[in-house]
Amino acid sequence: MKLESKVVIVTGAASGFGKGIAEQMAANGASVVVADLDGAKAQQTADAIQSKDGTAIACEVDVSNAQQVGSMVKTAVDNYGKLDCIVNNAGIGQRPTPLEDTGDDVFEALYQINMKGVHLGCAAALKVFRRQGFGNIINTSSGIALTPRPNLVAYGASKGWVSLYTKGLAMELSGEGIRVNALCPAAGDTPMLAEFMGGAETTEGRERFVGNIPMGRLITGGDMGAAAVFLASDDAAMITGTLLPIDGGRCI
Repeated sequence: MKLESKVVIVTGAASGFGKGIAEQMAANGASVVVADLDGAKAQQTADAIQSKDGTAIACEVDVSNAQQVGSMVKTAVDNYGKLDCIVNNAGIGQRPTPLEDTGDDVFEALYQINMKGVHLGCAAALKVFRRQGFGNIINTSSGIALTPRPNLVAYGASKGWVSLYTKGLAMELSGEGIRVNALCPAAGDTPMLAEFMGGAETTEGRERFVGNIPMGRLITGGDMGAAAVFLASDDAAMITGTLLPIDGGRCI
C-alpha cells in the first residue's frame, strides 16, 4: 500500500492510460478523484474502484477550462481534506498528417488539451500544494517527445512542450518540497490507438505498432499505473524533473 492515506487526482481517467493509473493508485491505498470530460464513464471507473474496496469519486471536468479545473481540485480537498498528487493525463492524439496539411483546428485542439490542460492542472494544484508545504505533479508526455516521428509533428510538439514544462517547473519548485515528473509512453493499448492509425484500428496497423516496440507488446494502463504509483510514492522522494519512458525499449 505505497500510497496509503494519499489523495490523488487523475485526469482523463475514464479510459485508457488514465483509467489504469486511477485503478493502480486506488489499489495502492490512495483516495482517487477520477476526473474526465465524460462524467458518466468517470463514474463507471469510480464505481469499479469502489467495488474492489478502493476509495474513489468521479468528477466531470473540461481540463481546458480554468474554472472547472479549479472546481476539480476543490472537490478533492473538500472530500478528502488535502491533495498529495495530481496526474495531468488527459490528452488527445493526432491522425498522421503531413505538416502542410495539418489544419489550424488540429493545432488549437492540441494546445487546449495537451498543453493548456496540463498547465491549468498544475496551476490549480499548486495553490493547494504551497499552502500545505508538499505536493507531487505527474504529467503524461509521450515517447514521441523523445524520438519525434514524421506526420505527427503537431502532436509531438505538444508533448515536447509537456516535457520541457515538466523540467522547468521541477526546477522552479525543487526548493518547496514539490516534485514534478512526466511519464513518456509509447503506443498504448487504448482507444487513442485508432486515432494514430488514421481513425480506425486495423489488425495490420496494430501489428505495425507492436513491431516498433522491442519488448513486443503495446503499453497498457497497468504499465502506466505502476510507474505513476512509484513516482507518487515516498520511494521516489528524491526524483524530480524526470521524463520516464514507459515504452518497452522503443526510445532507446
